[in-house]
Formats: sequence, C-alpha cells, structure tokens
Amino acid sequence: MQSLTFTQKSLLFFFSLCLTACGGGDDVTLNPNDPVEPTPSQLSISNTSGLSVVLDDGNFELNISANAVTTNAELTFEKLSSAEENQSENIVSGTYLLSPSTITFSDSITITIKIPEDYELGGQLFIARLNGNSWETVNNSIVSEGFVSAQVSTLGTYAIQLQRKEAFADIGPTCDINATEQSVRFIHVADMHARFGYKEQLFSRIKAYHKKALSESPYTLFTDGGDDYEKGTVAEQVSQGLATDEAIKAMTFDLRVLGNHDYAWGPEKLLEFSKDENAIVLASNTRYEGAQAQDFDGVDFAKVQVGCITFGVLGMTSVPWNELDKPFDDEPIPDFIKQFKMSWKWQQVAQSIVSQYRDDVDYMIMLSHLGKGTDVEIATNVTGIDLVLGGHTHGGEELVELDNGSLVIQPDFYARGVTDLNLVFNTTDKSLNRYDYQTVDTETSIEPDEDTKQAIDVIMGRYAPDAQTEIAISENYPNAQELAEITALAAKHSSTIIAALLNPELVQKRWTPGTLTQEDFHKAFYVERQPSNTPGFNSLYQVTVSGTDLNSMFASQPDWFLLKPENVQATTNYDVALFKGAALNPELFFNGVTFTNIKPIAEAWWLLDQYARFRTTQCLHIDTDTQLNACQDDANVTIWNFDDPENPFTPDFGPSVLSYFDPENENWGPEETVYDTTTALNIADLNDGPSGVMAFSRHAPTEGLLINLNTAANGDFKNEGLVSDYTIVMDINWPLGTQDIYRAIIQADTENYATDDADIFASPDGGYGEATSSSGYFGTTEPDSWHRVAFVFYTAPTNGVFEIYVDGEFAGVKEEGEINRRWALNKTMLLLTDNNYEARPGYLNALLYAGRAMTRGEIKSMGSAQKKLNYEQATRTLNQTIERHYKTAPAIKTNLWIEQRNKFFNSHSETVNN
Repeated sequence: MQSLTFTQKSLLFFFSLCLTACGGGDDVTLNPNDPVEPTPSQLSISNTSGLSVVLDDGNFELNISANAVTTNAELTFEKLSSAEENQSENIVSGTYLLSPSTITFSDSITITIKIPEDYELGGQLFIARLNGNSWETVNNSIVSEGFVSAQVSTLGTYAIQLQRKEAFADIGPTCDINATEQSVRFIHVADMHARFGYKEQLFSRIKAYHKKALSESPYTLFTDGGDDYEKGTVAEQVSQGLATDEAIKAMTFDLRVLGNHDYAWGPEKLLEFSKDENAIVLASNTRYEGAQAQDFDGVDFAKVQVGCITFGVLGMTSVPWNELDKPFDDEPIPDFIKQFKMSWKWQQVAQSIVSQYRDDVDYMIMLSHLGKGTDVEIATNVTGIDLVLGGHTHGGEELVELDNGSLVIQPDFYARGVTDLNLVFNTTDKSLNRYDYQTVDTETSIEPDEDTKQAIDVIMGRYAPDAQTEIAISENYPNAQELAEITALAAKHSSTIIAALLNPELVQKRWTPGTLTQEDFHKAFYVERQPSNTPGFNSLYQVTVSGTDLNSMFASQPDWFLLKPENVQATTNYDVALFKGAALNPELFFNGVTFTNIKPIAEAWWLLDQYARFRTTQCLHIDTDTQLNACQDDANVTIWNFDDPENPFTPDFGPSVLSYFDPENENWGPEETVYDTTTALNIADLNDGPSGVMAFSRHAPTEGLLINLNTAANGDFKNEGLVSDYTIVMDINWPLGTQDIYRAIIQADTENYATDDADIFASPDGGYGEATSSSGYFGTTEPDSWHRVAFVFYTAPTNGVFEIYVDGEFAGVKEEGEINRRWALNKTMLLLTDNNYEARPGYLNALLYAGRAMTRGEIKSMGSAQKKLNYEQATRTLNQTIERHYKTAPAIKTNLWIEQRNKFFNSHSETVNN
C-alpha cells in the first residue's frame, strides 16, 4: 500500500474534524485498527543554533549543528505508514520523511532511530534512505544502546534496514556437467573445548581424518559446531584465550559457528576469533553493535558452492550460563557480552533467513549450537531446513531423520569422535538421493596428523611450556571433600582469608596419587567463565561476615568443607572464601546472611598451582605433611640387570633380594632359566645394542621369581606392616606366539599362590594392567620387541590406584578406587606366575623394585629399554625445578569487569553482563 501524501493526509484530517464538530449527525467512532496518521510537524532550523529535536515519542531524533545552513530554514517531519513492500526490503522500524529535499547542508546532519522493542532478528542494522523505489544503506551507521544513528547530507525518507552479512565460497572442483550424481561429504565436530594440548593429540587426529576424507572425496566440507573454548588445556587460561584461538584456526575448518563458550574472553577476543583466513564463521542470531560493523567477521548467512550443489548455511548460538553453572532460562535473557546483541527467537530468525534465501540454494543447512531438542524443533517447524549439523548437547553422537526428511545430527564432544556424513545428490534436480553416516572414535581409530601436531606443539610451547611440569606430588588419592580442603588451604596461602566454606560438589575431576601438573589442577576445576568475560563459576571469592553470620553459614551447609578459626567471636568480622556462586548469591545458600567487601581471589586451579609450588619448596606432599622422596636419601630402590650369568640375581645396588620361587624345592630355576646375550639367543637387541638377558620359562603355579622386599611398610596399610606404595620396572620381550593370550606379571599374595589369581597381567593386545569392575589395561606393546614397562602402586582401603608406563611415557591409570589391600605387599612378591597357568615364556633384560611410588618424572628419566637400567637418586632435583618455576608462575590478571562490579555489590542484580 502506498503512503499518503502530505496534502491527502491534511484533507482527511480536516474532514474528520468536520464530521465530529458539525451538528446534524451522529458522532463518528474511529476504528482503532485503522488509526489516524499523525500530523506532520513543522520544524525550524536556525543558522546560529541549528536544531536538536526528539520526535515520535522518542523513536526518532534529529540533530543539525549550528551553521549547517547558510540561512534559517523550515523542514517538515512526517511518520509514514508502514508499507508491505518495505517489509520485503527488511525495513524493521518506522519510516520517516524529512522534507524538502532541496535544503542543502554544509555539515552532515545526524539521524537516530530507535530499534523497536519487539525486534528479534539477528543481522546488522543500518540507517537506510529511500531512493526511488529502493532503499540504500548509509555505511556510517552506528548501533548503540538500542538506537541506530547515521550522518547524512540530504533530507528524504529514512528507516532502519536489516542487512544480513553474507559470505560466499567455492569448495572443491567445479561442477562435472556430465555426472548424474555427486556426493558431498561432511566431517563434523563440535564442543571440542580446547582439548588440543593433551598427549592424546585429539586435534591432530581429527585433522588427519579430515585430510584422509578430502583425499578420498574432493567435495568435502569440514565443519565445527561451536564451543571451541574452555574446559580443556590450561594453555588457554595462561594465554588468556590466545592459545585456543590459534589452535582452532590451525585446524582450517570450512565452516564454524559460535557456541556459548566462545564468548568467554570478551569482545576484543571474540572479534579476533571471528576472523579466520579459512573458515566462514556463522553467527545468525548475533548482532554486532560496535562502532565499525566490519570488525566482526561473523556472518548471518553463507552460500557455498560445492561442485554442482549450492548450499545455504545459517548458524545459531545458545543462551549464556550464570555463576551457578546454569543456563539463563527466564526472560529477559541477557546478552553474553557488550556490543553483541543476541536474539533468542531462534525459530523466527531461522524462518526469516530461510524465507529470504531458500530459492537461491539447493540445500539448506543450519550449523547449530543449540542442542538436539531445539534443533529438532526448528527443523520440524521451519520448512526448508534440510540438515542440522549440531552441537551443545554433550550427549554423545546421534542422527535423527524427521518425518519431513530433514536430518538432525549431534556429534560426540570433547574431540572424542568425528561425525562423517556423505550426501549423494541427483545433479539434474539437485535432490538428495541417499546418505551414509558414521561416527569414528578419535583416539583409537586415527593416527595424528604430523603437521597439525607440530603446530599444536608450537602453540603449547609458546603459551604453556610448564603445563606438564611436575609441580607437586600427591601422596594419596583425595576425594572431593579432601580436594575442597586442599583448595581452602590454597586460598588461605594466597589471600587474607582465615575461613572457608567450599562445596565439594564443584570439584570436577579428582587427581590421582603421584605427579601433579598445572593440567591436573585445571582438570580439578575447569574454568568456565560464567557469565562470559567474568571469573569462572568455580573461582574463589572473598567475603566479609560477622562471627554470628559465619556460624550461621556453617549451620546452613553442613556437608561443605569448613575451614575456620578455633574460636569464632560473634562480633568480630571474618574474611571467608567461597565459590563464586555462593559469594554472589548468599540468599540461595545461607539463611538471612548478607556479605560485605565481596571480591574475587582467583581461579581455583591457579590457587592450587601456587600452593603446590610452595609445598614442594618445603619438601612436602601437597596433601600430607610427609616429606617428599626427592628430598631424602633413597635406600629402598633395587636394580637387577642380569648381565652376570654366574650371579644373575646379584643386584647392581639396593636392599631387596631376588630368587626363584620354589616352594616344593624342585630346583626348577637353574634348569629352566637361561642367561645369555640377545645375540646368542637370536632375539632383538636392546635399543642401544646387544645385552645380557634372562630367558624365563612358562612358570607353573609353584614357579616364578620371588622378591624379598627388605623395605619398610608405608602408605595406607603401614600400620598393618604392608608396603602400600611401590614401583616395579621391567625390560620385557614377549616372543611371537604369546601376544594373543593373557600373561601374568605380578602376584602380590605369596601365601595363597595356589588359589589366588595374579594381580597384574599383559593383555592379548599388548596392554598392561588388571580388569576389575571396568577396563584397566593401558599402553600398547608389540611382540618380539623390547619395552620398559613400569607399574606404580598406591594401594588404599577405598581410593587406591595404579599407573602404567611404557618406555617412560605415562600410558594410563586405574582410578576407580578398587586397588585395595589385595595389591599391598607383605614382605615378598611374585613375578611371572599365576595359579591358573596364565604364564608364558619370555625375556627380561632388567628389573627394578622400589619400596615407594616413583613419580612420572623419575619414570620418564629411565626412558625406554636400554642395555642398562640406571637410576640415580634425584635428591632435591624436583625441589630445585619447582623453585625455578615458582619464580615464573603465571600471573592471572583480575578481570576489569570485577573491579567495576565491586562498586555495585550492595545492589546485586540477578543478571550480570559485560
């Protein structure tokens, strides 16, 4: 419908006045659904003072500076009725006419229009001017605080226009016009959460799979469903997000969408993260309101040509989470961070995009970080979405085919799996003929890509060279309550608090006994900066309360860990450490208690890092006051190298005694055991050449090797006279033919040997360990080759573990807490024997027994199987290393958001945003 002219509107207005004011007839009641157009406003522009006016109830502002006109002038302001054709042009506001257009200005004038309250679409907003029958955007438009402003030089018709930011790409070879079918393959991942720095090389494996797919199918798209940041390697925390940015860009995706965690590090980091030389970054329900829209490279829509098929792609982001580690569900849902305005009407946004672009593409894809339920709902209700490549659910992989033919896919998470989808199209009508789908386990099925591995190693070396440094030693396997206690002590070490009340449920992963690194501390408290660009939800805060309130807090949460002074005085004020959620929401946790002086202390992992370094410099374990082995003389390590055939059981050093196990005095040992060189035995040499070795036979239940420990009882079963913590290292070679069966390694019980099964085995696939309630075999070894295998035990009544190392490298840990008294040693232990004859012949080059648990650093220092197994006591070496790193420990800066928020704690609001 065309807008009325000024003259037509005036006549209608005059006519309506006559009908109501002249006598002789009934009053006319105006139809509220057909309101009268507002009267045009006559405005005066002064040559000396210009003009500044707010019109249409605050929806329109006009600013003209002094001297913008040479002489005083008159203009007319008029709000026009909305026309249907304007909606098709994505005009989202009222339309305003400023006339006459003949007025000239020496300086630009500023037009400001309010964004309607009910506007829910994404996209970029501009002031637009009607030129003939088409709208032209004003490129200098600025969006701020719910308004769009622009500087213009002429009068005319103006409104706010939505302009979707688009991207275009050609991927793969050009269309084969002779082909009747074409397949397009999607390699899809999501929720990788910075899992790039771990030894499993998950990112490198994923990239290797993509490269393989690309070599097989040139029409292949590599897609990322969002949440690349947080909950992964500590390198992200140390680098303030830079490491993750570089790692994701090293993957060279084709398409990726922003997830809720990708807003974690604030506006500047998000702007940089959106700039990708390889990938198109989708953000369809995100509107950037910065000073220059070109700073944000996230787009609303992408058109991707893959051979003969044209794909349309939109991308959606889910809601933010709060400091209680819960999503914002109640209206109004806040934005993640300043300058980025979010729309949570996903279906409306999707429908708008599909309506605008569906006729221009063959196949429409939503790259989604909304989760399975919302994905299914949108794909069901928005006709025209053919495929949803999802993320966010963290529920494992799944494919759903809807009744309307749409496919909805959820991939695996934490970089553990790769989704491989192959679509086969009819090239004539571009319809989908069929599809194939599979999910591939990342770690077990794919070898790492060397180029990506090197790129990741460079990133880790640049930002977190000490991520795997042995910072401290844990003597035990602390449970969640005990970890909360250590965290409270760490907070006390680095702050002025004298009390703490910490919820143990916020411990995310317990560490196991032995070596602790920054990664271990970060895994205990993964950082999730919630709300975005604020400290993590499990960071620690300091609050001040009276003694009376402190006692009330204790009573409110009796299951939390409590650290407090001996005597709490009712009228004295105390500084108390709490996790963030409790500190900012006392009303949810403590009855009638209010806080003053609320301020952050630090992230929990960082406090543990600092405390661990301090404890090590004091030669103490992080969890007990037991002195570190590295800080005392080590007289309980014994090594046998078997290079003296005449005296094979004479140790190189150490107190323990090795002998044949022969309870029936059959003298089987000297008869069945051979000591000779690898050359003479015609077997593989050691890594550094030929060596003297033991060739052992298949031992019966009354045969094997016996170690008399001669080391003191220790650990959890010390009071029972048992060695609870100990280490066995052996250079072992299994001949061909033994690899497909279980082979006994260690038997702890030397009294009930005839009825008790061995306690540690080599598995048919070359792993080592013990299957208890769930799998406990770790590492990979090959037959007819030498491997240095180490077993480290921390036995305990409820929280025992063992660790396996192969050739100096950590292979795995049995951590379900099942390694109990059965694995503790009472003066002796057996090797290479079992009650059920699950023993096989093989070769031993060297053997080490230590009456304590060795650290990862000590195991690594021994390396792979060599002619000689050497061990030198590293007294104080660990301590000196930590002293060096203590001085260069990472400093985590306080977020500026906190400093600002502290000013307003007395008026704490439910939503927190930056």
